[in-house]
Amino acid sequence: MSEERRNELLAHYAQNAIDLSWLPSPNQHSYRWKTIEGRWVTARRRIRNHQTLMKAIGRNVVSDLYFSTSRWLDPIDLPRLRDKERPHPILLDHLIVFDIDVAPLSLKNLEKAQRIAIELHNYLQSDLTIEFLSASFSGSKGFHLFYLDLEREKFAIEDPKQREEGVRDHRKQLLTRVIEEGFEVDPRVTADTRRIIRLPGSVHGTTGYQCTALSLEQINQPIKELLKMIHRVESAQKIPKRAKAKKKGEKAKKQKKAEPQAEIQTRQTHMVEASTHISGTKDRSVLFFWLPLSWGEPQKAMERAVQLMEEEDLGICSFWQQGERILMLCPKALTLAQVIKMYSRNGLNKRASILKEREHDWIRISSVMSEDAEWSLELEPIGLFGQARNAKHVYSQSHLELEKRMGIHRRIDASVTLAGSLEPTLRLSVRQ
Repeated sequence: MSEERRNELLAHYAQNAIDLSWLPSPNQHSYRWKTIEGRWVTARRRIRNHQTLMKAIGRNVVSDLYFSTSRWLDPIDLPRLRDKERPHPILLDHLIVFDIDVAPLSLKNLEKAQRIAIELHNYLQSDLTIEFLSASFSGSKGFHLFYLDLEREKFAIEDPKQREEGVRDHRKQLLTRVIEEGFEVDPRVTADTRRIIRLPGSVHGTTGYQCTALSLEQINQPIKELLKMIHRVESAQKIPKRAKAKKKGEKAKKQKKAEPQAEIQTRQTHMVEASTHISGTKDRSVLFFWLPLSWGEPQKAMERAVQLMEEEDLGICSFWQQGERILMLCPKALTLAQVIKMYSRNGLNKRASILKEREHDWIRISSVMSEDAEWSLELEPIGLFGQARNAKHVYSQSHLELEKRMGIHRRIDASVTLAGSLEPTLRLSVRQ
């Protein structure tokens, strides 16, 4: 980031107070920011207003500033969802948030995002269980809509973990309904109780435009008129009328030009992976893979997976969800050749070729952690599906153990035959 942008950001927060009065109980939300060096910082104190926010930020030069969509009894140093050592945090409320982005940034795409936001708000007006709170221009490619949840029963659930799960389930149902109605919203935001979103009044570190709270009258203005009232720093980028289409061969040309540059920096991600091979056996594997995006949205992909289970007589299989992706594990012990044939019969040619070449496959079983120590969406258990029609099935002991460690517990009869050793084969993978 240039020295000019650095000084502009410092001046912005010194001269423009961030208004938190629109937010019910701002001191029960958590706040995070990214510094101009790319480092992520979480506030270690409660934030009530602009003054306490600036004290928390201290000497950091903020590139991008966010707050949590959830309200917590204690928002400081929240334990992660999978933290079993510390007490589960007490969720007091969760804003219903819809994030509408149309990429890449252009006036035409902003007009499309604006139409989606307006039409979505009009659609939600008939829902008496929610109440409109605020809207904002994100500072870049779109808009955010905030609503209050008027149905408070789920927030009265005594067990903190069950309460949060109940809220997430409700949000998933609402998100599914909105997407099925044809509204293009970010599917990762609405149902995530641990989500952070850009704070109105802060500057978008890339574009230089301020994330700005808008009234319903303002969001209905022509996009050029609306942008005139959005504060921006002097070095803010100019928004093109239309997104530039890449010329044929442009991508390859750029890559070729970049090859001699030794200074190119790559970003690494970290994840935990498990092997499809049944440890302790010579030639036994399980069917274990992420359902392809080509199978459709999660519900349709699940239906196709269950059909595959029935046709291939795979018995009872387990499923997990991460955003729009579904992970499937069938712990029935099969020969490598059987698994390859099943993959090939069901159009999973890439998985089949990997098994042919390596004789096993590594499957991601965790969220992905970036260099900024940011985790992607949590991997959440969906449950068990299918029928155990054949009592003579042999199951992988290590994959049943893996299934249990990942939050899905199945009843195993004493008569069931188990193959291999107990301990799953895992590795920590670092990728660029």
